[in-house]
Amino acid sequence: MRFAKLAAALLLAFCALAGPAFAEVAVVDVARVIERSVPGKVGQQYIDNLRKSLNDELAAFAKSASKDKDAAQKTAQKQAELNARFNAEYSRVSGLMAEEVRKAVAGWLKANKEGVTVVVPAGSALGFKPDADVSREILKRLNRVKIDFAKKK
Repeated sequence: MRFAKLAAALLLAFCALAGPAFAEVAVVDVARVIERSVPGKVGQQYIDNLRKSLNDELAAFAKSASKDKDAAQKTAQKQAELNARFNAEYSRVSGLMAEEVRKAVAGWLKANKEGVTVVVPAGSALGFKPDADVSREILKRLNRVKIDFAKKK
């Protein structure tokens, strides 16, 4: 009996000491937040317009080069160039969105009064309860942001 009381006391002491090591964790469905956000929709429209513009540029180039003996090679080279431009711009736009999501999460964490100290992407979690999902709050913060995707730094 005496050993059981000692073991219980040690366990309580250990839990009290270990308590701060445990973090309250929340999750965010990042893809859904970006997809539904105003800046995400604007960014997607920007990317769609860029894709159309580059496709039109490729079609015009192919038409003008169609009489050349090495038209296929020139067109393939132009397509590779345009693909590289698209990929670079897509990466830049994605980076801007990721930066704004991180800022929204950081702002939410700073204002959070629920004890949450860590936010992870929902897709990285092995599982979580629905009340751990703070996507709606992050979406609200992200919707307040305006991003000029055409502006190059």
